[in-house]
Amino acid sequence: MVVTTISHKALNIAVGKDLSIEDIHNVLSDMGMELKSHDEETGDLGVEITPDRLDLISVHGLARAIQSFLALAKNPPKYIVHANGKPRPDGFGNEPEYEVVVESSVKDVRPHTACAVVKNVTITEENLKEIIDVQEKLHATLGRGRTRAAIGIYPLKEISWPVHYKADKPSAFKFIPLNETKEMTGEEILELHEMGKAYAHLLEGKKTYPFFIDANNEILSMPPIINSEKTGRVTSEDKDLFIECSGFDKSLLNQILNNLVTMFADMGAEIHAVKLTYEKGFDGSSEMTSLVSPQLAPLERKLALANVKKRLGLDLSREEIHKLLLKMMYTPVCLDHEVWTLAAPAFRADLWHEVDVIDDIARAYGFNNFELHQPNILSSGEQLPLSELVEDFSELLVGLGFLETYTFALTSDEEQLTNMNVPLSTPRIQIANGMESQSMMRLSLLPQQLTSFFYNQKRPLPQKIFEASFVVLPDESTDVGARNEMHLCALITDQTVTFTQIKQVLDAVLKSRGLSVDVTSATHPSFLEGRTGEIFFKGQSIGFVGELHPQVLENFSLKNPVAAFEINIEPFLKK
Repeated sequence: MVVTTISHKALNIAVGKDLSIEDIHNVLSDMGMELKSHDEETGDLGVEITPDRLDLISVHGLARAIQSFLALAKNPPKYIVHANGKPRPDGFGNEPEYEVVVESSVKDVRPHTACAVVKNVTITEENLKEIIDVQEKLHATLGRGRTRAAIGIYPLKEISWPVHYKADKPSAFKFIPLNETKEMTGEEILELHEMGKAYAHLLEGKKTYPFFIDANNEILSMPPIINSEKTGRVTSEDKDLFIECSGFDKSLLNQILNNLVTMFADMGAEIHAVKLTYEKGFDGSSEMTSLVSPQLAPLERKLALANVKKRLGLDLSREEIHKLLLKMMYTPVCLDHEVWTLAAPAFRADLWHEVDVIDDIARAYGFNNFELHQPNILSSGEQLPLSELVEDFSELLVGLGFLETYTFALTSDEEQLTNMNVPLSTPRIQIANGMESQSMMRLSLLPQQLTSFFYNQKRPLPQKIFEASFVVLPDESTDVGARNEMHLCALITDQTVTFTQIKQVLDAVLKSRGLSVDVTSATHPSFLEGRTGEIFFKGQSIGFVGELHPQVLENFSLKNPVAAFEINIEPFLKK
């Protein structure tokens, strides 16, 4: 969940109605959110929103939703994008007066951007605080700590157009970064500047660094690190702003930009389009291509009326469904048939399926208004055998002094294969358009456990950890081409640790359930030859046990030896 801090007074001003704390608590609860705290001294409210509704993290975004939910707004919000002085609902059709040229030099560093200009913004000290807070929350959530996306906001009056987005050697350009008084090169910023040191890892290993530069050769920023002191400091005196989002995924960048520009529009600002021109050679193109940003055309969604009753168990009339949709900011486009066409605001990026629309109808109806019924079935619940087995093994390992870890299923080729001495040709489930750190689904639990050891090297020895979780393996016999497999992995690291120690742990775990396995001498690229055993259960290979190979330890920057086992525990349930 995301908790955002907003001013009670500012929220009431934006909503246009004096809402008591109890009123706010009730409406947030009905909308599926929660009022977590209220500071009576400052008047600040801590509001917990669902992570898929980041359009609600600003005061004005939350006020917009409350206005609609309480029927205080006459119509769902509509946003106009001005291009060359002419307003259009989608921003297309007119040539924008602002242009950002995306040079091919950035395609291997941080290849995409989404941009906009907002004018006539009334920036108070409180608004400025809200803008900075929203920017940082978008960095932390959708931007994944600026890994996937970074945001820059600049005073428009300091910029000469067109702006170029390009990349160069870090020693080849310099500017005065925010909160500094002297020029620094890209290298120096990462070495000396506070923000540079904090986010240096995002440009680690890159031969060139990206930056925005205007027609007067004034650098605006070096994303994803820092703005320029001269062209990138926004104050309460600024009325017109330039906004850019840079990253890797165009769809994500548009989503972030839409959240920002609609927030400014709700503050009373005008949204102006920016033409993005991509140089020849970008994405293999033989000529220059261009598009208009931001893209605020309403999202079209379909709703089958029969599915509303099927999903919710409510026999609602067409008029009632229409009214509930308006509360959630939907604009009906066509209501003539049993399948309606709806338009949703562009910032509703969370609407992936018809079920999401039906969920909004349920919220508008009020979850507390649903009648409770005892289902006409007789059933009893019990723990799944696999879950019971995992729980038994986990309790035993905890009793043996092991700490349980929880790691992500998304990982990288480097962590799972290269660092484990496993060939890159190994079949695996790769992630389309995935980040370098999330390029595949894990085949093994062991690599991430070694990473855990790396981050805890300053802790006392010995260290003993384990994890019981799913790995994802290619399987063409399934309809999705993959299957989950429950693995158990345990590791020990100390100044000295042996095969015998980890084998004793394996024996104790299995003995607790009356199980026995055969361990035969084997060779595995991740383990030390002569101190590795392949584990068989009823003739089926289920894993390996042994001491980790010195090269693997070096790959993970580990100084002490490690002994480990990893097994597939699902065969233990087969009769």
